[in-house]
Amino acid sequence: MLNTTLNRRKLIRSASMGAMAAAMAGQWSRGAGAAGASEIVWGTNEAYARPNMLAPFTDASGIKVKTELFSDPAEVVTKLKAGGAGVHMLVDGSYHVNLSYADGVLQPIDIANVPNAAHVLEEFKDVEGLSFDGKVYGVPIVWGTNSMMYRAQDVGGELDDIGALFDQQFAGRISMPNGLFESLIVGAMYLGIKKPFSMTADELNSVVDLLIKQKPLVRTYWNDIGDLKNLMATGEVVVGWGWQPVMELRKQDIDVRWAHPKQGELGWYDANYLTKEAEGDVKAACEAFTNYLAGDTYGRILGEETGYRTASKLAIAAMPEDLQKKLEINDPGAFLKGATWFLNPSDPPAYQAAWDRVLNA
Repeated sequence: MLNTTLNRRKLIRSASMGAMAAAMAGQWSRGAGAAGASEIVWGTNEAYARPNMLAPFTDASGIKVKTELFSDPAEVVTKLKAGGAGVHMLVDGSYHVNLSYADGVLQPIDIANVPNAAHVLEEFKDVEGLSFDGKVYGVPIVWGTNSMMYRAQDVGGELDDIGALFDQQFAGRISMPNGLFESLIVGAMYLGIKKPFSMTADELNSVVDLLIKQKPLVRTYWNDIGDLKNLMATGEVVVGWGWQPVMELRKQDIDVRWAHPKQGELGWYDANYLTKEAEGDVKAACEAFTNYLAGDTYGRILGEETGYRTASKLAIAAMPEDLQKKLEINDPGAFLKGATWFLNPSDPPAYQAAWDRVLNA
């Protein structure tokens, strides 16, 4: 969102965060600098935390937003469980947050300090994983789908079948995800398994067999989305299952395309959560930052920069029409109609054992 400059001394003299929220009138916090909160630490990924995305908040508040980057939220949760991680906020989502909550590393948000949460898209207000035991824990900021993507010039045209990921003609030039059991889910979707996040033992075995047969075709199981992006940029990989940042290659005139496979895509949301390590003025500053993420600026910049879709109606309204059309963001319900929600598996140890069998085969 657009740059706003405030005097740090005025911010320190500001009253409580609740009073600031009332003064904001629905805008992101320009009074974010609670006394003593000179820095907050955000566990997130690179695509969400580029300097130009954070600058409107940091310039206005004088608060530094330091990032702890990860490819899987479990990396940060492991540190938080051990204590003293120094991470105050965590981006987590439908695919993992139940585990983070069960591990006791999150705390509720004082929603009165996040007035922009009232402007979240309707599709995400009541989804699982944002509230626990009647208390709000997360504010959704980004949503989308994970799907198959490919270099059109190298695969001979359009692809609309997950079967391309198992096709001998692309041997050695396929990449699959390593984290979040996602490859298991992709395999289940390809096999037509109706409940890929709660598979029976027999269904898991069938997916493991499929992925072991696929393994000689796979160049690599990527851990960080930047790795897949680089591999597709060089042409070492021509078809893979991945996330939106790979599509930034189109800015380099590389004809990477997003597939809408007939078997479906994986729908997800990411939300911002406070960790147990956010206390006092730091907690207040984190809530002000969360309010910024749900406001009219961050989501617009994110969409322009990466193609990720904001969950904020305020940010959508601030976008030019051509960007709204490009992101297909005016009708989220229609976009998600063919998607399978990316959830946490019903039996994570069984899924981990299945994935280990694939990797060790």
